[in-house]
Amino acid sequence: MTSQLSSAKNALSVLVLALVIALYLFANSNFFETDKIEWTGLAHLSPEQLDLFVDFPLTNVWRVDTRELVSLLKEHPWVETAKATWRWPNRLIVQVKERTPIAQTPTPGGWVFLDHEGGILPPTQAGAVYSLPIVTNCDLSSAEQLVAAARLITMIPTNLQDIISEWNAATRSFVTRTGTEILMGQPVDLEEKFILLEKILEDLAVRSEQAKRIDLRVPKSPVISIL
Repeated sequence: MTSQLSSAKNALSVLVLALVIALYLFANSNFFETDKIEWTGLAHLSPEQLDLFVDFPLTNVWRVDTRELVSLLKEHPWVETAKATWRWPNRLIVQVKERTPIAQTPTPGGWVFLDHEGGILPPTQAGAVYSLPIVTNCDLSSAEQLVAAARLITMIPTNLQDIISEWNAATRSFVTRTGTEILMGQPVDLEEKFILLEKILEDLAVRSEQAKRIDLRVPKSPVISIL
């Protein structure tokens, strides 16, 4: 009886070992290998750009360190957050949340973009055109100037966003798409200045008039120069 029990235990052990080995070999087979990441959430970046950035090799998905992959992606200037998930059997899906450009500025090397935190975003695709305000005369090496420009642009009311064409950091003034210069002055009382600007533009539209310059540096005493 004891011998039979021992034989049964040995047989079970062999069976379990064989099962473990089979599972190990299966998990490490090319059935779970991939050299492709499926990117989602992209608006400005292309899958090819991120493929080049991460340089993902042929890998067994069980061995992918998703935290390391996400950490690497967050080093990309356009990537705000990323989340990697696995789908059976060998699909690696990465959902990317991109930084949002709010303005563009010219440099000797071409156009770059500004996000809402004042961060610089490099061009993403050759020839891409963005309908964004232009920031001029801003020192791109000055974090203070970049943050100030980003803060001001994000405060532009929705119904004025299609009107504003340029922010000149040196003169502290906006330029509308019709050429009106809007002097904002020091970055104080901005909400009051924008509310006043909306009222002035509405009044000018009703009267079918266009201003050459609107001076809001002293919001209590705005000065309007009509063309």
